[in-house]
Amino acid sequence: MTYGAFILVMSCLAIIGGGLALFLWAFFNGQFDRINKGSMLPFDEDEPAGRRTDQIFKPNQDGG
Repeated sequence: MTYGAFILVMSCLAIIGGGLALFLWAFFNGQFDRINKGSMLPFDEDEPAGRRTDQIFKPNQDGG
């Protein structure tokens, strides 16, 4: 095997190993415990989740 192929294989293994190490670090440090928390950040008391508050969603008053 040539040196170029050896360097390519070793760098690919290092990248895969680094990605796996980062995933395991995140998993064991609780980064995936509340995965849906970010989806609820835009909502508060003025605009609660599940209730339409924008004008575009209100029905037309003249029936059309």
